[in-house]
Amino acid sequence: MDVHAVILLFFLFTKILPSRCLRALQPFMTNVCSEQERIITAEKQPCVQAFTHVVKVWRQGCTGHAWCMDYERRTAYYIGYRQVYRQDFKTTYKCCPGWSQLNPETGCIYPLCPYGVCFNGGVCRGHVHQLCDCLPGFNGSNCQYEQPPGASEHKHSEVTAGLMGQ
Repeated sequence: MDVHAVILLFFLFTKILPSRCLRALQPFMTNVCSEQERIITAEKQPCVQAFTHVVKVWRQGCTGHAWCMDYERRTAYYIGYRQVYRQDFKTTYKCCPGWSQLNPETGCIYPLCPYGVCFNGGVCRGHVHQLCDCLPGFNGSNCQYEQPPGASEHKHSEVTAGLMGQ
């Protein structure tokens, strides 16, 4: 095995495989909620069926004849299958409302803003309207505007007033 193959294998086992394993959300991770998911499964269930039919038989000792033809009912049993549905519940783990997992991080650490993202280090707060907590020196609904030095800070007043008027 050459050096390039060894490096490639090392990279695959240390970088790619663990990151795929981390995508599965667990209940102890940040902003992860459990949810009961209903699962309906179909199964074939065996059941015994009876089948009765009439067959011709030859009988001995009939009146006037040594042998005569008669009819007789016979029942046969066989195993049939019927479709049965069963309902089970399975616990799944998903990001809590308002949070997402973008990369293979452990947990849901990215807040969801319904109308976009917060720029310049702003942090999304609230999930009904777009409200970003802006760092000092920035303003706007998404913290997209740089505030001139000495201007008063109105972080949310204009945004909230604009959204309430809609």
